[in-house]
Amino acid sequence: MKKIVLFGAFDRYNYGDNLMPVLFQLFVEKYAKHVLREFEFEYAAISSSNLEKFCCYKTNSINEIIDTLPGGSAVVVIGGEVLCGRNQSLFLHMQDNFIHHFSLKVFKKLLPRLFNYYAKSQYSTKWEFPFIPANKFFTNDVKVIFNTVGGDVNNLTPTELLDVKDRIVGSAYLSVRDKRTFNNLQVLGKEAVLAPDSAYIMSALIDKATLAKQVRQKLFVTLPDDYFVFQAAPNKVGSSVSDCVNYILALSQQSNKKVVLLPIGYASGHDDLYLLQKIHKAIPDNTALFHNLTLWEIMFVITNSAAYFGTSLHGAITAMSFDIPHFGINKNITKLNAFLDDWSVSPFNQCYSIENIAGLPSLITAESLANLKAKTALNINKVKHNYQEILSCIDNNYQADNLS
Repeated sequence: MKKIVLFGAFDRYNYGDNLMPVLFQLFVEKYAKHVLREFEFEYAAISSSNLEKFCCYKTNSINEIIDTLPGGSAVVVIGGEVLCGRNQSLFLHMQDNFIHHFSLKVFKKLLPRLFNYYAKSQYSTKWEFPFIPANKFFTNDVKVIFNTVGGDVNNLTPTELLDVKDRIVGSAYLSVRDKRTFNNLQVLGKEAVLAPDSAYIMSALIDKATLAKQVRQKLFVTLPDDYFVFQAAPNKVGSSVSDCVNYILALSQQSNKKVVLLPIGYASGHDDLYLLQKIHKAIPDNTALFHNLTLWEIMFVITNSAAYFGTSLHGAITAMSFDIPHFGINKNITKLNAFLDDWSVSPFNQCYSIENIAGLPSLITAESLANLKAKTALNINKVKHNYQEILSCIDNNYQADNLS
């Protein structure tokens, strides 16, 4: 049987990365089940992994399947900031603790050539820029598809740019998730579709009642009745830990709400938990810390909150999909600020400095929530259309089901 290989950064636990292939399969099962008569799913990353305890899919190493895919199969690169990520940089995000990650960063800085050799031996695809595969890398004829990817081609050498251009131009379909990426890739001369990140569709695939059934009882018991969610990575929040403590305390006191501290990025280099543990330790009466949650439990916590504040793009996208007020933190997080600008509504369509966080709830109005709901409906339809185009590209005989 032919295969649809969903390929991405699924071999480490980061909410957004791991969520996207799950939603792709749910979309097919709900809206295009007939595709499964001819194709079966396979999940691939740079390395094999098993994160089933977090409700993620097992992955196979892409290197192990390039010679086994039947002709007529498709490799779908599932979004994230994947364009032009290098093997050695991606290796840094695969470490099991902060100290190991930091040590390797020092190693890379002091001995870059030796580090690159070491990284390649430990964690790499058979080509540079792992998430830009080409048909020529596979033994049989397969289609390569890019699904709402992000990134840029700014830091490539002329030789690398020609190589990347050849791969992307040769792909069967390219969709990107923000105007920033869309404009940057114009130099390649490949027609691209602009659509919201494919994870945006989640509320059309799983309603709150169904979502609640995926949540362990102990979370129901300990989750506050009325709360905000705060998430941040220490290298992205744009503030010291002590200042973060003061800002989160002010948010809690001025709103008279608990602040649920929710790690979303667990891959090394993200390290949400390190920061959030320190905040909770400093102000335990005003905060609650939840970690080691599954994909569905993270989604549940966000969708039942009064508002989401954070540095995570997919934390914000989860809130957007379920019409929850959302405030990106730190304008320097380009991918988050660009996405909000493209797809959200005022006052949620930009990032803010964390020092202003206590005053942000006052920006929420009935009008802004109504505008958000209307925008979400439009955005989800755009995501559905993107999925339809992808499936039509994969299966020449594809006919769309009713997507209402």
